[in-house]
Amino acid sequence: MIRRQYQKLMALFYDPFMDSLEKELIKHRRFLIGKIDKGPVLEVGAGTGVNFDLYPDHLEIYAIEPSMPMYKKALKKAKNKPNIHLFNIGLEEVSGHPEIPESFQYILSTLVLCTIKDPEKGAARYHHLLKNDGKLLVLEHIHSGENFYGKLQKLVNPVWKPIADGCNLTRRQDEILKNNGFEAIDEKYFKLGTDWYRAIMKK
Repeated sequence: MIRRQYQKLMALFYDPFMDSLEKELIKHRRFLIGKIDKGPVLEVGAGTGVNFDLYPDHLEIYAIEPSMPMYKKALKKAKNKPNIHLFNIGLEEVSGHPEIPESFQYILSTLVLCTIKDPEKGAARYHHLLKNDGKLLVLEHIHSGENFYGKLQKLVNPVWKPIADGCNLTRRQDEILKNNGFEAIDEKYFKLGTDWYRAIMKK
């Protein structure tokens, strides 16, 4: 019950809260989505549908979002976009879903691995769902180590996680993916206050 209330608050304030940050992140989103030349595409953790306007109309997008409040926000942005198929499910429910392909040419994972309860299992599911010649496209904030921001992340993480629907500020998603079957063929580390990671990866 408490988690559901936090999810509602997160969905309500996510877009305005992220507005200034998205002015910088949008170029990284465009870079990744611009690399997609064919489908099908799986977007994991669609959130409020921030990426939806960036997809070309000819691509078939299967987007999943487990939070009902976020899903409802994303549903409004998917309106009049027949190429975007949105589902209120988690990553573990993709395999075997009758309306979703068995494998994907691209998986887009933007600001989502921080929230997956077991990221190692999440990486394994990405590996399973991706075609042999497919690509994983990643955009994540990562723990900043032992500098000021990293110490601040450790300090606020216990309070932040439940409020932000499981978002973990002290996780190294880059290392998790590399340690679980993925190789970066194009990667960029950058700073927007804290540390960020953008990558194109293969199995």
